[in-house]
Amino acid sequence: MATKSYNSVVVDILCEFLEISVHNILYVRKIYPESIFVPKRKYGVVIHKSQHPLLNDYIAECMKAVHFHANANQLKRLFICIKTASKQLEKFVFDIVKLKSIIESDLLYVKLEQDFRAFSLKLGTSHIYLNPLPADVEFSIQIHTTEYSAIAYNDKPLCDDFPWISLPKFGTELKEIIPVHTVDCDHLLVQIYIEKET
Repeated sequence: MATKSYNSVVVDILCEFLEISVHNILYVRKIYPESIFVPKRKYGVVIHKSQHPLLNDYIAECMKAVHFHANANQLKRLFICIKTASKQLEKFVFDIVKLKSIIESDLLYVKLEQDFRAFSLKLGTSHIYLNPLPADVEFSIQIHTTEYSAIAYNDKPLCDDFPWISLPKFGTELKEIIPVHTVDCDHLLVQIYIEKET
């Protein structure tokens, strides 16, 4: 196949995977009622996607920022943070170790789909290693990027209705780390793990 830049291939594939993962984490951890999710097939397995307009709008707006920073090769980590009003409970971490610029072979798609499928299956059993969540939990999506890339994104008109704010460096209140999966291809390396309270 003809070569394509990561702008049109790797970043799109990565962002689709991250968006699907957010929906599935919310489903698996029961942050919202199961009734708002519908089953779909992706990567050869059943995934679950929210049908709630406000929730989907929030996730979609977050994915715009993820795509922007990944496209600039400045996306370092994506966090799905689960907490109560006063306490952080869990963080699902997608650590973007490597994101290269060219896809030259269809074999990458095959390997990526296998990796995404393996993660989706592992996510379905992740509750075994996690504590039950209280009823009053909430979640947020946070991004680790460079200061320059954050400023560049916030200066764009598309950010006017959904501005991102800079947070202090995360503390070390979550001590236990649970490795989940590593997506490892020639052009993409993502280490996925969960941080939880001990």
